[in-house]
Amino acid sequence: MYNSIYDTLIIGKKVIYLPSCHSTNDIAAELVRSGSGMEGAIVITDEQTKGRGQRGTTWMSEPRKNLTMSIIVTPAFLPIPDQFLISQTVALGIAAYLSEYSDQVKIKWPNDIYVDNKKICGTLIENSIQGTRLSSSIIGIGLNINQNNFESSRTTSVAMITGKKLINTEEFSKLAHHLDAWYLKLKSGNHHEEIRQHYISQLFGYNQLRHFRYKNEIVSGTVTGVTDYGKLCIFFSNQPDIQEIDLKEIEWIWD
Repeated sequence: MYNSIYDTLIIGKKVIYLPSCHSTNDIAAELVRSGSGMEGAIVITDEQTKGRGQRGTTWMSEPRKNLTMSIIVTPAFLPIPDQFLISQTVALGIAAYLSEYSDQVKIKWPNDIYVDNKKICGTLIENSIQGTRLSSSIIGIGLNINQNNFESSRTTSVAMITGKKLINTEEFSKLAHHLDAWYLKLKSGNHHEEIRQHYISQLFGYNQLRHFRYKNEIVSGTVTGVTDYGKLCIFFSNQPDIQEIDLKEIEWIWD
């Protein structure tokens, strides 16, 4: 059972716990549409039957083993061109939580979290726009806590990193506090450049030669950063200039 968190300022002040549901993002979106989705509210479940990931994929998680949740925020203070800051802020909050357990935490663009080259967390952010501002954002997070068996060998969990079984409710509270701290930075309006720079400092593959599938070819390239709009910047060995890449344009090739 997950309870509301009394000592955060925004994130987790209201927690809606569902033993099972189809998609926490869908439930959160319904709350927003009905007018009952207060900022910082979290929908969390032990078992998500139709969770969604990036690129239209599904998110599979063993029941009661992990943290599967969606957070509602209402970032009307943020102009539409700056909406990638939400993604960066969330990634930094999750990375800060995981850094309590490992010094090998990286953010794989745009907002997956890796530890020691293995994926530990996926995030799906769905923004709603009204006029020239963002009216709401639904932040879906799937974070591997106690699961030990995965289809992919390139996946891990906090339990696998630490060798210990953790208490999900305690990890949930820790994560919410880190997310709250980073969201407060975003909302203050005074830390946008700090958020961007901190994100780059933890970016997976930054200034490293990597291999990608790009335009139906396997090519080497170096990640040089991200644009304010959220495109990944890569200098490919077969291109004269740095390319700005959208999410579905490249695939990482693992050695």
